[in-house]
Amino acid sequence: MADKKKVSRSLERVVAETAMLAGETMLIAGAEISRVEDTMNRILDYSKCESHTAFVLATGITLTLDSDEGLITMSKRVPERTTNINRIYLINNVSRALSAGTIDIYTAYDEIKKIRDVRQFRGVLYGLSFVGVALFFAMMLGGDFTDCMVAGVAGLAMAITQWALVPFGFNSFFLNMISTLSMALTAVGFQRFVFANMNIDLVIIGGIMPIVPGVIFTTAMRDTLNGDYTAGVSRMLETGVTAFAVAVGVALAYVIL
Repeated sequence: MADKKKVSRSLERVVAETAMLAGETMLIAGAEISRVEDTMNRILDYSKCESHTAFVLATGITLTLDSDEGLITMSKRVPERTTNINRIYLINNVSRALSAGTIDIYTAYDEIKKIRDVRQFRGVLYGLSFVGVALFFAMMLGGDFTDCMVAGVAGLAMAITQWALVPFGFNSFFLNMISTLSMALTAVGFQRFVFANMNIDLVIIGGIMPIVPGVIFTTAMRDTLNGDYTAGVSRMLETGVTAFAVAVGVALAYVIL
Protein backbone atom coordinates (compact mmCIF):
# COMPACT_ATOMS: atom_id res chain seq x y z
CA MET A 1 0.00 0.00 0.00
CA ALA A 2 2.83 2.39 0.91
CA ASP A 3 4.62 1.59 -2.38
CA LYS A 4 1.48 2.38 -4.37
CA LYS A 5 1.24 5.74 -2.65
CA LYS A 6 4.83 6.53 -3.54
CA VAL A 7 4.32 5.57 -7.18
CA SER A 8 1.13 7.66 -7.46
CA ARG A 9 3.04 10.87 -6.65
CA SER A 10 5.79 12.29 -8.81
CA LEU A 11 9.28 12.56 -7.35
CA GLU A 12 9.08 16.36 -7.48
CA ARG A 13 5.84 16.43 -5.47
CA VAL A 14 7.31 14.11 -2.83
CA VAL A 15 10.36 16.40 -2.62
CA ALA A 16 8.11 19.45 -2.20
CA GLU A 17 6.02 17.75 0.49
CA THR A 18 9.17 16.64 2.34
CA ALA A 19 10.63 20.15 2.23
CA MET A 20 7.38 21.66 3.49
CA LEU A 21 7.12 19.13 6.31
CA ALA A 22 10.73 19.79 7.36
CA GLY A 23 10.28 23.56 7.22
CA GLU A 24 7.03 23.50 9.19
CA THR A 25 8.49 21.23 11.89
CA MET A 26 11.62 23.36 12.26
CA LEU A 27 9.66 26.63 12.40
CA ILE A 28 7.37 25.24 15.11
CA ALA A 29 10.49 24.09 17.01
CA GLY A 30 11.86 27.65 17.03
CA ALA A 31 14.57 27.51 14.33
CA GLU A 32 15.79 30.77 12.84
CA ILE A 33 14.53 31.66 9.36
CA SER A 34 17.86 31.22 7.56
CA ARG A 35 18.25 27.69 8.97
CA VAL A 36 14.72 26.71 7.89
CA GLU A 37 15.28 28.04 4.37
CA ASP A 38 18.70 26.35 4.11
CA THR A 39 17.26 22.97 5.16
CA MET A 40 14.31 23.28 2.77
CA ASN A 41 16.59 24.23 -0.12
CA ARG A 42 18.86 21.24 0.58
CA ILE A 43 15.82 18.98 0.30
CA LEU A 44 14.51 20.76 -2.81
CA ASP A 45 17.92 20.29 -4.47
CA TYR A 46 17.19 16.55 -4.49
CA SER A 47 14.62 17.09 -7.27
CA LYS A 48 17.33 18.30 -9.74
CA CYS A 49 14.77 20.81 -11.04
CA GLU A 50 15.91 23.93 -12.84
CA SER A 51 14.70 26.29 -10.11
CA HIS A 52 13.08 26.25 -6.70
CA THR A 53 12.40 28.75 -3.93
CA ALA A 54 11.65 28.46 -0.21
CA PHE A 55 10.27 31.64 1.37
CA VAL A 56 9.84 31.54 5.15
CA LEU A 57 8.31 34.05 7.56
CA ALA A 58 7.84 33.73 11.32
CA THR A 59 4.27 32.47 10.86
CA GLY A 60 4.19 30.93 7.40
CA ILE A 61 6.03 29.09 4.62
CA THR A 62 5.75 29.22 0.84
CA LEU A 63 7.72 27.09 -1.62
CA THR A 64 7.75 26.76 -5.39
CA LEU A 65 9.33 24.03 -7.51
CA ASP A 66 9.63 24.26 -11.30
CA SER A 67 9.05 20.59 -12.17
CA ASP A 68 8.40 18.66 -15.39
CA GLU A 69 4.69 18.47 -14.51
CA GLY A 70 4.52 22.25 -14.10
CA LEU A 71 5.03 24.72 -11.29
CA ILE A 72 4.41 23.15 -7.88
CA THR A 73 3.48 25.72 -5.25
CA MET A 74 2.72 25.06 -1.59
CA SER A 75 1.88 27.46 1.21
CA LYS A 76 1.24 26.84 4.89
CA ARG A 77 0.46 29.03 7.88
CA VAL A 78 2.40 28.09 11.04
CA PRO A 79 0.82 29.83 14.07
CA GLU A 80 2.19 27.37 16.64
CA ARG A 81 5.65 27.91 18.15
CA THR A 82 7.66 26.16 20.84
CA THR A 83 11.37 25.66 21.55
CA ASN A 84 12.83 22.25 20.70
CA ILE A 85 16.50 22.42 19.69
CA ASN A 86 16.77 18.61 19.56
CA ARG A 87 14.09 18.43 16.87
CA ILE A 88 15.90 21.09 14.81
CA TYR A 89 19.16 19.14 15.14
CA LEU A 90 17.56 15.86 14.02
CA ILE A 91 15.94 17.38 10.93
CA ASN A 92 19.24 19.08 10.05
CA ASN A 93 20.86 15.64 10.12
CA VAL A 94 18.20 14.19 7.82
CA SER A 95 18.59 17.01 5.27
CA ARG A 96 22.36 16.61 5.23
CA ALA A 97 22.11 12.83 4.86
CA LEU A 98 19.79 13.43 1.91
CA SER A 99 22.27 15.89 0.37
CA ALA A 100 25.10 13.38 0.86
CA GLY A 101 23.10 10.66 -0.88
CA THR A 102 23.06 8.25 2.06
CA ILE A 103 19.22 8.17 2.15
CA ASP A 104 16.52 8.67 -0.49
CA ILE A 105 13.65 11.17 -0.42
CA TYR A 106 11.08 8.62 0.78
CA THR A 107 13.22 7.63 3.75
CA ALA A 108 13.80 11.33 4.51
CA TYR A 109 10.05 11.98 4.49
CA ASP A 110 9.38 9.08 6.85
CA GLU A 111 12.19 10.15 9.20
CA ILE A 112 10.99 13.76 9.36
CA LYS A 113 7.44 12.59 10.05
CA LYS A 114 8.71 10.45 12.96
CA ILE A 115 10.71 13.40 14.33
CA ARG A 116 7.64 15.64 14.14
CA ASP A 117 5.34 13.14 15.87
CA VAL A 118 7.67 12.05 18.69
CA ARG A 119 7.16 13.94 21.95
CA GLN A 120 10.53 14.24 23.65
CA PHE A 121 9.32 14.92 27.19
CA ARG A 122 6.05 13.66 28.61
CA GLY A 123 3.81 14.29 31.61
CA VAL A 124 5.64 14.00 34.89
CA LEU A 125 9.12 14.59 33.41
CA TYR A 126 7.94 17.82 31.76
CA GLY A 127 6.44 19.00 35.05
CA LEU A 128 9.59 18.11 36.97
CA SER A 129 11.60 20.26 34.58
CA PHE A 130 9.70 23.33 35.85
CA VAL A 131 10.55 22.34 39.42
CA GLY A 132 14.23 21.75 38.60
CA VAL A 133 14.68 25.00 36.66
CA ALA A 134 13.02 27.11 39.37
CA LEU A 135 14.91 25.39 42.19
CA PHE A 136 18.36 25.53 40.63
CA PHE A 137 18.04 29.11 39.40
CA ALA A 138 17.14 30.15 42.95
CA MET A 139 20.24 28.28 44.10
CA MET A 140 22.44 29.95 41.44
CA LEU A 141 21.20 33.37 42.54
CA GLY A 142 22.33 32.70 46.12
CA GLY A 143 19.13 31.50 47.72
CA ASP A 144 19.28 29.38 50.88
CA PHE A 145 17.62 25.98 51.38
CA THR A 146 14.22 27.51 52.17
CA ASP A 147 14.29 29.80 49.13
CA CYS A 148 15.20 26.92 46.82
CA MET A 149 12.52 24.59 48.17
CA VAL A 150 9.80 27.24 47.90
CA ALA A 151 10.97 28.08 44.37
CA GLY A 152 10.64 24.38 43.48
CA VAL A 153 7.09 24.28 44.88
CA ALA A 154 6.24 27.49 42.98
CA GLY A 155 7.62 25.92 39.79
CA LEU A 156 5.41 22.88 40.41
CA ALA A 157 2.38 25.17 40.78
CA MET A 158 3.22 26.73 37.41
CA ALA A 159 3.58 23.31 35.76
CA ILE A 160 0.25 22.06 37.14
CA THR A 161 -1.51 25.25 36.03
CA GLN A 162 -0.15 24.96 32.49
CA TRP A 163 -1.10 21.28 32.36
CA ALA A 164 -4.65 22.12 33.46
CA LEU A 165 -5.12 25.07 31.09
CA VAL A 166 -3.57 23.80 27.82
CA PRO A 167 -6.63 21.65 26.86
CA PHE A 168 -8.85 24.76 26.99
CA GLY A 169 -6.94 26.38 24.11
CA PHE A 170 -5.88 29.59 25.85
CA ASN A 171 -3.54 31.77 23.79
CA SER A 172 0.07 32.05 24.96
CA PHE A 173 -0.45 35.43 26.68
CA PHE A 174 -3.20 34.21 29.01
CA LEU A 175 -1.54 30.83 29.52
CA ASN A 176 1.71 32.49 30.62
CA MET A 177 -0.06 35.13 32.70
CA ILE A 178 -2.26 32.67 34.63
CA SER A 179 0.55 30.16 35.19
CA THR A 180 2.81 32.99 36.44
CA LEU A 181 0.00 34.19 38.69
CA SER A 182 -0.27 30.68 40.16
CA MET A 183 3.49 30.53 40.74
CA ALA A 184 3.65 33.99 42.30
CA LEU A 185 0.62 33.34 44.54
CA THR A 186 2.38 30.23 45.84
CA ALA A 187 5.60 32.16 46.51
CA VAL A 188 3.91 35.16 48.15
CA GLY A 189 1.64 32.87 50.16
CA PHE A 190 4.64 31.01 51.59
CA GLN A 191 6.25 34.31 52.57
CA ARG A 192 3.10 35.73 54.19
CA PHE A 193 1.99 32.64 56.07
CA VAL A 194 4.94 30.23 56.47
CA PHE A 195 8.47 31.61 55.96
CA ALA A 196 8.38 35.35 56.66
CA ASN A 197 12.17 35.74 56.32
CA MET A 198 12.61 34.03 52.96
CA ASN A 199 13.90 36.03 49.96
CA ILE A 200 10.76 36.48 47.87
CA ASP A 201 12.65 38.15 45.00
CA LEU A 202 14.90 35.12 44.45
CA VAL A 203 11.96 32.73 44.67
CA ILE A 204 9.92 34.61 42.07
CA ILE A 205 12.90 35.09 39.74
CA GLY A 206 13.64 31.37 39.93
CA GLY A 207 9.96 30.56 39.44
CA ILE A 208 9.55 32.54 36.22
CA MET A 209 12.68 31.10 34.57
CA PRO A 210 10.90 28.11 32.93
CA ILE A 211 8.92 30.48 30.69
CA VAL A 212 11.42 33.32 30.22
CA PRO A 213 11.77 33.59 26.39
CA GLY A 214 15.58 33.62 26.28
CA VAL A 215 15.92 31.28 23.28
CA ILE A 216 13.24 33.19 21.35
CA PHE A 217 15.05 36.47 22.04
CA THR A 218 18.36 34.98 20.82
CA THR A 219 16.66 33.65 17.68
CA ALA A 220 15.09 37.07 17.08
CA MET A 221 18.52 38.70 17.23
CA ARG A 222 20.00 36.11 14.85
CA ASP A 223 17.12 36.61 12.40
CA THR A 224 17.65 40.37 12.52
CA LEU A 225 21.42 40.08 11.98
CA ASN A 226 20.80 37.68 9.09
CA GLY A 227 18.61 40.29 7.40
CA ASP A 228 15.27 38.60 8.11
CA TYR A 229 13.86 41.75 9.65
CA THR A 230 10.19 40.76 9.54
CA ALA A 231 10.84 37.56 11.49
CA GLY A 232 13.24 39.35 13.83
CA VAL A 233 10.75 42.06 14.74
CA SER A 234 7.92 39.51 15.02
CA ARG A 235 9.87 37.33 17.44
CA MET A 236 11.12 40.33 19.38
CA LEU A 237 7.49 41.38 19.85
CA GLU A 238 6.68 37.84 20.98
CA THR A 239 9.34 38.06 23.70
CA GLY A 240 7.89 41.41 24.79
CA VAL A 241 4.37 39.98 25.04
CA THR A 242 5.64 37.02 27.09
CA ALA A 243 7.58 39.32 29.42
CA PHE A 244 4.48 41.50 29.84
CA ALA A 245 2.35 38.43 30.66
CA VAL A 246 4.88 37.40 33.32
CA ALA A 247 4.91 40.91 34.81
CA VAL A 248 1.10 41.06 34.93
CA GLY A 249 0.93 37.64 36.61
CA VAL A 250 3.41 38.63 39.34
CA ALA A 251 1.73 42.01 39.88
CA LEU A 252 -1.71 40.38 40.25
CA ALA A 253 -0.33 38.03 42.91
CA TYR A 254 0.78 41.00 45.02
CA VAL A 255 -2.60 42.68 44.52
CA ILE A 256 -4.48 39.55 45.59
CA LEU A 257 -2.28 38.81 48.62
